[in-house]
Amino acid sequence: MKFIFAVVWLAVCAFAVCAQDGAVERDFDKNKLKYKLEKFAEGEDASSGYDYLVYKDKAKIVKVREIWSSSSYSTYRAEDYYFNEGKLIALVKYTFDKKYYKTAERGRNVPMKLVEELYFTDSKLTSWTHSGKTIPATDKRWLDREKEGLESGKSQLENYNWMKESK
Repeated sequence: MKFIFAVVWLAVCAFAVCAQDGAVERDFDKNKLKYKLEKFAEGEDASSGYDYLVYKDKAKIVKVREIWSSSSYSTYRAEDYYFNEGKLIALVKYTFDKKYYKTAERGRNVPMKLVEELYFTDSKLTSWTHSGKTIPATDKRWLDREKEGLESGKSQLENYNWMKESK
């Protein structure tokens, strides 16, 4: 009986993880026009910096896009942090060509190359892909990546509050 329960539970969890991948982004895209967009920028030095696009549903942050740019590189980075009730539910990393920077900085879609995806449920990493490869939960890096992702999401929310106060 325990074996059957374990198999059923595993199937339910696997379905939930598979169903989650991409759904967060699709839900955001479907509702993007109803969100308020706030923009912030921080310079790293004279030739590089970060742009932040913060999407809010009333007072709640639903997404932060962090764009890193540098005049020295032809490839820029974007990291999308998705939140639900203040908890990180997805972190998706991309690269894109420098020529699309102005369009991306305005909050518009540009061609991007997917680098990494992390999906969370109740502050636990449930799915991780890197360079198109699924990283199994048995990978010894799993817990460290979970911790790094959650801390990074928390930092985005704290950074937003700091930028808002500094504005």
